[in-house]
Amino acid sequence: MARLAAEHGRSRTSAAIERLAAGRDRPSWRVNVVGEPGVGKSTLVSRVLGREGLSGVELLEAPWQPGGAPLAAVTDTDGVLLAVPATGVWGAGHSRLLEDAVAAHTTSLAVVVTMLDRLTSAERGRVLTYISARVGRIAVLSGPGAAPDDPATAAVRAFLLDSAPPQERAGLRARRIAARLADQCTAMATSAGETIADARRVHSGQSIDRRSSRARTWELLRVQLSDRQLALIGRIGEHLRADRAAVLSRLTADLARVGDERTWWDTHLPNRLRAELMDQAMRAEHHILTGITTDADWLAGQLSDPSPWRPPHTLILRVDPPPTPDTLAKVTTPTEDIAIPLPTRPSGLPRAVEDTTATLINQIWRLLASAYEPLFTHLAERQAHWESEEPPTPTPTTDWHTLAKSATALAGTINAALRNPF
Repeated sequence: MARLAAEHGRSRTSAAIERLAAGRDRPSWRVNVVGEPGVGKSTLVSRVLGREGLSGVELLEAPWQPGGAPLAAVTDTDGVLLAVPATGVWGAGHSRLLEDAVAAHTTSLAVVVTMLDRLTSAERGRVLTYISARVGRIAVLSGPGAAPDDPATAAVRAFLLDSAPPQERAGLRARRIAARLADQCTAMATSAGETIADARRVHSGQSIDRRSSRARTWELLRVQLSDRQLALIGRIGEHLRADRAAVLSRLTADLARVGDERTWWDTHLPNRLRAELMDQAMRAEHHILTGITTDADWLAGQLSDPSPWRPPHTLILRVDPPPTPDTLAKVTTPTEDIAIPLPTRPSGLPRAVEDTTATLINQIWRLLASAYEPLFTHLAERQAHWESEEPPTPTPTTDWHTLAKSATALAGTINAALRNPF
């Protein structure tokens, strides 16, 4: 498990597991006396061990400062005696140290109140009661006195022997190490799961942002293409209005020069109007093809399109001879043929020019709208193709799924074993 943690960048976890493994075969039952400087740790160690020592128990001093990081002396040992002076103040740091020891499944854990000989009997009782209320089920012991047969010394020695009888120490240590290892595995699995969840949230957020951004891009392209179509309509409209004004000007000049207006209206005017309409149709077709080709090239550049839509080389917009004697001409488009009626003299020349050109202009607008439909369809198809593609999932640099599964499985195995006695 240490190797798996190291491979996934969990160096602290790997080091903690290695320390657990190193302490597994320790010959003695190690108990660390933890406390602030000057609280009587050395005195406590010497009085508990005495001259003969304590069978199989190694009692060591471990300096500590409240507010510091969890000590290895608390988390990587068989037992902890927290030395607290009777004349001092119980603080949050003392509570956190005991919480760390409990979380580390420390077997022999107790609070030893030192310097009680400086207090009166009543004060000693109040101090012991106060500290007992703060630590819950953890044992609270009086610090040994100077006399060799001091009952407090015997009580501390008895606690160390009873909390870990010599014949049970190997099993107790194995259970502690196994429980610590299960905790480390659970922590790694949780961390890996959080990393996976974070990666999914980030990827999902990026995907949503990417899709939202692209959706706005598609909509913007549609708007821009519509604007370009409207701009082309505006340009062609200007040309048509200018053409109509020029036609009216030329015909008015012709009418002013003729002597027989009836003959001019009946024979000359229809031929002139038909020729003018043919010229307008050809010019309009040229403008439409030029404009839509330009816009198709623009759209292909916006899409970086490998297979852009191309407009046809020609459009069907013609002014043909009249199908019947009572018509001026026939406007032919891809969808329909429209007859233009002959102008009538009572309507006047301006009205005659306006009425005959209006039919052609209406067909030009319809042709212009239908000419852009394939371009809008192509844009919609490109968007649908993009939406059907899954965005690429980034390849993780670390296989967090493997770590989470392995750590969870090992933690489950250990916890199942811990439910049974050794």
